[in-house]
Amino acid sequence: IAQRQRDGMVALARGAEAKDTDTGDHVVRVQLLAEELARATGLDAERAADIGWSAMLHDVGKLHVPDRILLKPGPLSADEWEIMRRHPVWGAEILAQGEGFEVARRIARWHHENIDGSGYPDGLRGERIPLEARIVRIADAFDAMTHPRPYQAARSMEWALEELARYAGSQFDPELAALFIDRVRSDDGLRERLLAHRVAHGSLDLRAS
Repeated sequence: IAQRQRDGMVALARGAEAKDTDTGDHVVRVQLLAEELARATGLDAERAADIGWSAMLHDVGKLHVPDRILLKPGPLSADEWEIMRRHPVWGAEILAQGEGFEVARRIARWHHENIDGSGYPDGLRGERIPLEARIVRIADAFDAMTHPRPYQAARSMEWALEELARYAGSQFDPELAALFIDRVRSDDGLRERLLAHRVAHGSLDLRAS
């Protein structure tokens, strides 16, 4: 990915996340986590970096989600969930034009697919879900659990890692989840970078993050 494309990705990603309480830092953390996990799989540095940068655009489709839904502090209704679950499709449509967004488009479309086929929007299962989307599924969920949103407070990193282990094989690719858990627990430098963004503990709502 050329530098000019990266600059455009950052601007677009932060615009999509501007309604969040952390003013777009979520996309920076997801970039870091996705690249770390991609490296842990054995991918070369260039491809891992491309996945990280592309991961920043995973939620660009939320530009089409009304504020009353995106920022709602309580549970979503069935109709509101139906709208929220369309954001991966909208994201892929936004990224359909322009050279260099192929990886970002696959991530945007499929980062809420579950390894057991229970996710959305297409109900893909197993390795039918692109590797980069399976990577971002984990990075995004971990960051959502460990940082506050309008509808939830934050949990500890260890609590979030235990949740990843609990849902490995259903929501998350079990091999990728194991790699991610090991990397976070064993890499002091990575934990320090993540802890720099930590806030108070609280309750969890695994809404479309």
